[in-house]
Amino acid sequence: MPCTVGSDTVNETIRVGLDVTPLLGPPSGIHQVTKGLLNALRERDDVIVSGWLLSARGHTSDLGVDIHHARLPAQLIQRCWRHSTFPGTERMAGLVNVVHGTNFIAPPSSKSIISVQDLTPITHPEWVRSEVQAKAGALRNAVRHGAIVHTSSQAIADEAAAVLGISEQQLAVVHHGVRQVDDAPSDLAFELSGTDRFVLVLGTVERRKNIEAAVHALGALPHDVHLVIAGPEGNSEPEVQGAIRESGNTDRIVRLTNVSVAEHAALIRHATVLCFPSLYEGFGLPPLEALRVGTPVVATAVGALPELISDRVPLISPGDTVALTEALVAVVEDPSVDPAVVNRITGMTWERAAGEMTAVYQRVAADVD
Repeated sequence: MPCTVGSDTVNETIRVGLDVTPLLGPPSGIHQVTKGLLNALRERDDVIVSGWLLSARGHTSDLGVDIHHARLPAQLIQRCWRHSTFPGTERMAGLVNVVHGTNFIAPPSSKSIISVQDLTPITHPEWVRSEVQAKAGALRNAVRHGAIVHTSSQAIADEAAAVLGISEQQLAVVHHGVRQVDDAPSDLAFELSGTDRFVLVLGTVERRKNIEAAVHALGALPHDVHLVIAGPEGNSEPEVQGAIRESGNTDRIVRLTNVSVAEHAALIRHATVLCFPSLYEGFGLPPLEALRVGTPVVATAVGALPELISDRVPLISPGDTVALTEALVAVVEDPSVDPAVVNRITGMTWERAAGEMTAVYQRVAADVD
């Protein structure tokens, strides 16, 4: 079906406005998934992708696409979107068929697709900052105006259906791609960790990440095994620092708050095991990245992990510190990975994700027409 934008007719091509605001910040999880999707969409012949910014200021580096910048304060826009449809899709993203909000919000419209990484602002507001909590109202208003909610796991889709009261027709499940982590020398990992064997915890130090569990588990591991906690400071930093002081293992724990791309690659490739003790997740990118390069993983059954790898990788019940510790002890003794799970994750490319997302764009554009 031809799609129309203004007075122009685009045959079998969808014009998509993608929220690139996450690319202004550090290389967090949402930064990675936005970049991965953008780059894969740019390579497609059936999509013309442009970017839009939810910011009154800030500039992006050359992303290879046109950027529409309304230059409106993000907090003001979010307040407006809690109760109205202003500013609308054209003001925010220009003349496009579909507007894709990559980080929880987009103009309230049936032309919008909103990626919801998880529902923490609604279900666990005590775990997030007030500015993140504030996004919940804008999401609910967008849903009332017909926006499609995209999730990267069936678990979050089921939760969204219950919490937001929406039908299957208003949901789209598309798993993220898992990028190949670059090669990196082992001596860089040794320099960062101080040892040949270390447990890696990767990500922002937030309450839902339950990083204290990894700190407590370290005492059961051989003394030459260190713990590296790599990621920006978050709302659980005081609790984690307190657990480190009380552990009696401060000489075995390395806290890295600013990790470069090269350091990230060295850590994830050369860790003895990646520990992912989260209580709640939307997807679960670090363990999938680790498994793709053959690094063993001990993880909880959260996000997309049960639906993607639980038949090959035993997963721990969230909050079960005893089981987590026992699993870490076992993996440190025998750090092996099932080749079948590596092959499976290798197939989880951003090209595949972009293809599935394009099908969602086409459905939304057809419904709008």
